[in-house]
Amino acid sequence: MDKQVEILLKRQKVLADFGDFALQSEDLDDVLTEACRLVSEAMETGRAKVLEIAKDGESLLVRAGVGWPPDIVGQVRLPMNERSSETYSIRKRKPVITQDISQDGRFDVPEFMKKTGVVALANVPILLPGGHAYGLLQVDDTKPREFDQNDTEFLRTYATILGPVIDRLFKLRALRSSEERFRLTVEAATDYAILIADQDDRITDWLPGAAVVYGWSEAEAVGQSASLVFTPEDREAGVDRKEVETARQEGIAPNVRWHLRKDGSRVFIEGSVRALRDKDGSVTGFLKIGQDVTERRAWQDRQQVLLGELQHRTRNLMAVVRRIADRTLRSSTSLEDFGSAFHDRIAALARVQGLLSRLTQDERVMFDQLIESELAAHGGANEKAEKVTLKGPLGVALRSSTVQTLALALHELCTNALKYGALHEPEGHLSIHWQLQHEDGQPWLHVDWRESGVRIDPNDAAPRGSGAGRELIERALPYQLSARTSFAMEADGVHCTIALPVSDKAADKESADG
Repeated sequence: MDKQVEILLKRQKVLADFGDFALQSEDLDDVLTEACRLVSEAMETGRAKVLEIAKDGESLLVRAGVGWPPDIVGQVRLPMNERSSETYSIRKRKPVITQDISQDGRFDVPEFMKKTGVVALANVPILLPGGHAYGLLQVDDTKPREFDQNDTEFLRTYATILGPVIDRLFKLRALRSSEERFRLTVEAATDYAILIADQDDRITDWLPGAAVVYGWSEAEAVGQSASLVFTPEDREAGVDRKEVETARQEGIAPNVRWHLRKDGSRVFIEGSVRALRDKDGSVTGFLKIGQDVTERRAWQDRQQVLLGELQHRTRNLMAVVRRIADRTLRSSTSLEDFGSAFHDRIAALARVQGLLSRLTQDERVMFDQLIESELAAHGGANEKAEKVTLKGPLGVALRSSTVQTLALALHELCTNALKYGALHEPEGHLSIHWQLQHEDGQPWLHVDWRESGVRIDPNDAAPRGSGAGRELIERALPYQLSARTSFAMEADGVHCTIALPVSDKAADKESADG
């Protein structure tokens, strides 16, 4: 057989063998090493290498090779400069042949190649699809070698095949990396319920987040209808079917509603359903992604309740302020008298608002808190403490709707005691007793306000107490709070009783003694 034909057949087989290997391998280093081995055998040089352009574009790494010492491949970098045959070949995008480096003064030969006995070399650039340069395929011989046209064309063909193979492996590696990132992201997103259903809406993929959010394991969920997670009322209303049909027709459907968990509890999901289609546009299934926003939803519901309560309290507060202004105006003898009394009553209202504003949803203002707050504002809890006796169970919870009016009544009693009564007279004493009783199963608070040691001159024409305060106790409390009240000016001071329904929260039986 003719020598040239034999060489041609051998090289064709090398190309076929490399193609087979490249199709079966997904490891770039293995593919490049096999490429070097096959090309060195075909060229009968014993040595070959692939040089890869570094990311900075300023050097070449010996990425793969055969016939080289172990400290060369993967270790040596060559600078890309004008005196480099490798750089010239890449930039000009054409082969460079050197038959004998000792006789060729065009380029500088890297020192490691001289030390390992390289005499002749041939370079061909490796181009990726689109024309982007990846690097260089280089074969080296330890004796002078005249690379002819057939050699050059074979190397060019080999490099032309190698470029797309490298590009495919790059893309495959990027895809694997993307898939791994997606997998890790999905597994970490445990508050996202992600599942895939087939075109009949039966679950085919149940990702970890779905198991966390809904409670069913993958084994329990796969094969079940995706309506598994719908509430009974939504299934009965056909919401599950409507959602799938909307996604089928429009590509996407919102999925924002309460869902069912395995244990029967509810979870609020905010997400969507997307139709999955093949290349012909036919629906093959559905991707359902939803975030567990139960806590946020509960917070929003709570905010709405609080907003409604705030609006209700604001309206009530404005009505109370108007009533205070009206009563104060009717009982005032001058603008100065009105200003002083109105200021004090508004201050009392502000104090009770301060107590209410610090409460959580299930908390209530306690009667002992209220009375101590009002006495403290009038000096009855400190410098006049010896003139006051408090006795009653702690923790009697008041209804929030009654606190404002009751606080104003206590304010009027404290104001009257400070100006004219027990807190004013040197020998005066104020005794406030309260107890909790049940009437027809409903807890009632009974308050007994009794002043003593007050000298009342029957000939004194000065007013003894506030007409507005007495009106509040005798008329407003029974009308607004369904309270039972009495108010009497006895021989040694005011005696007032108030009985009103309170919250059914349990009261602490411990007494308060002042």
